[in-house]
Amino acid sequence: MVHPVVIALLLVIPFLIVYRRFARRAQHLPPGPPGLPLIGNVRDIPSPQEYPWLTYHRWSREYDTEILRLNALGMNIIVVDTMEAAKELLDRRSSIYSDRPRMIMLNELAGFGWNFGSMDYGEDWRMCRKMTHQEFHATSFKKYRPILAKEAYNLVRRLVNDRGSRVPVHLKHMVGANIMEVTYGIKVLPEHDPFIELAEAGQECVGQCATAGVYLVELLPILKHLPTWLPGATFQRQANAWHQKATRQLHVPYEDFVHRMKTGQVEDCMAKALLDTFGDDEESSRLAKMTTATMYMGGSETIAASMHSFILAMLLYPEVQERAHLEVEKVVGPNRLPTFDDFGSIPYIDALVKETLRWHPIVPLDLPHKLREDDVYAGYHLEKGSFVMVNHWSILHDEKHYPDPDLFNPDRFLTEDGTLNREVPDPEDAAFGFGRRVCPGQHMAYDTMWIAIACLVACLEIRKAKDEAGREIEVGEDFVSSFVSEPKPFPCEIRFRSELYAAQLREL
Repeated sequence: MVHPVVIALLLVIPFLIVYRRFARRAQHLPPGPPGLPLIGNVRDIPSPQEYPWLTYHRWSREYDTEILRLNALGMNIIVVDTMEAAKELLDRRSSIYSDRPRMIMLNELAGFGWNFGSMDYGEDWRMCRKMTHQEFHATSFKKYRPILAKEAYNLVRRLVNDRGSRVPVHLKHMVGANIMEVTYGIKVLPEHDPFIELAEAGQECVGQCATAGVYLVELLPILKHLPTWLPGATFQRQANAWHQKATRQLHVPYEDFVHRMKTGQVEDCMAKALLDTFGDDEESSRLAKMTTATMYMGGSETIAASMHSFILAMLLYPEVQERAHLEVEKVVGPNRLPTFDDFGSIPYIDALVKETLRWHPIVPLDLPHKLREDDVYAGYHLEKGSFVMVNHWSILHDEKHYPDPDLFNPDRFLTEDGTLNREVPDPEDAAFGFGRRVCPGQHMAYDTMWIAIACLVACLEIRKAKDEAGREIEVGEDFVSSFVSEPKPFPCEIRFRSELYAAQLREL
């Protein structure tokens, strides 16, 4: 008969071996708030409404680390706080950092699984990315620049007509009009366009679902099967409403394109180019529909929010607005509007675009990546399956690269002779993401912002609104806390600098 002590040792020794192995590994995990037994940091993780990027950056400083670790019911979350760490992990090691988490609420329940921005790394993702690259890489996209210029001129007209009373509406209309015409060849209505409104509905879902840990179903997937009528299943009812919009967003614009294609009413656009290149068989059409719908949804809110941030900066920094006008007039003159022929010849406009992207990053926290296998960085063990988020805000406010980061100062990107300073890190490298998940529409975004900003500073005066007593209404530097962070509504007055610009726009 085996002695009880021997039995006890046989049971305890394997446990001690496993415990020592995990304890040794835990000693080399990235630092972060200690958390509680079982639930970890569930109670520590800030909600999307609490400016979480500021909390993560503060913790990174407290723990003196480039990468921060949190744990939520066993789910590891790694927050990357510096450009150096982001480039090393997501750029140089992109082969193992390009997956996405399952994202149950967004992809499965709300029906946005066709969005290749949130899709896991695989064949569908590669094909959608290939299709996007065909039309949206820097050289190919130039053929669509006349559309962007036309809508920038329209934006100037619309802002003046309303005297600045509906700035966000007009910005979203400009961006939506660009995307619809570039992607599907659809020319939108001047007001209340159904295609633009459909894209905005999709953004609402992404904004709610994009932050890791917001919905409990992400931590406990079994909740996915709760019936909608059950108390506490509010997320299921919300998902059902989003699912209907997701289905319409995928099918309605593409079917409109197909109908016009059959009747010979389609001009050059992304959907037509994909059909010409990849064919119209069932599989190619499925992928083209997913690709175009992703582009249609992905840029509609982010570019408009960036432009909204720019207009706020012009209110808060009027000296920058005047300098920008003079720099454009120096190249363009007072008798014509800026065009893409001026692209590259007005360094101050490029500096304005870069500073707008840097000052208040529109997407402060990137969509989470998922680590495909165990990795090591700076001596820390990063576990397979970890969610990896990049803190764009902290990277673009790094005082080492951008002194006085809270100031809106385009001069930080210029040399003393007024040319672009290539030694200053380009905010585009962080603002549009990293590695294989870099934003596929970044060239469209940059070109849209460049021509719109050039036209606004050339033609318009953007000033603080006045109250009934004629006093200027003070405006704060207030931004909403969400996946896409844009300025809170603010009053302003917008008018032409001279009748010359109004006359030129009337002639177009």
